[in-house]
Amino acid sequence: MEKFLDSAKIFYYERIKKPAPAVQDGILIQIRETSVKLQNAYARFENESNEDLIDSIIYEIQSLRALYRYLIKQAKQNGIECAEISVFGKEVI
Repeated sequence: MEKFLDSAKIFYYERIKKPAPAVQDGILIQIRETSVKLQNAYARFENESNEDLIDSIIYEIQSLRALYRYLIKQAKQNGIECAEISVFGKEVI
């Protein structure tokens, strides 16, 4: 009976009530999400022809690059090792 309860606890905490991600995981997740957003912004920039939308995308790219630099600095301060990302052959930093 005790083994069953232990198994139920493990299932509950690992599957149902997932523990909150550590600071490291949170920063890495944000870095990945930001890099995906950057890739999407660069792709939209390459395919857009409207001048107003191009300006908007340029500002979005600049904003995402600043956020990416901030997250990389946070990761380095927390001792997290991650490689810088290159999007479409362009360095993000």
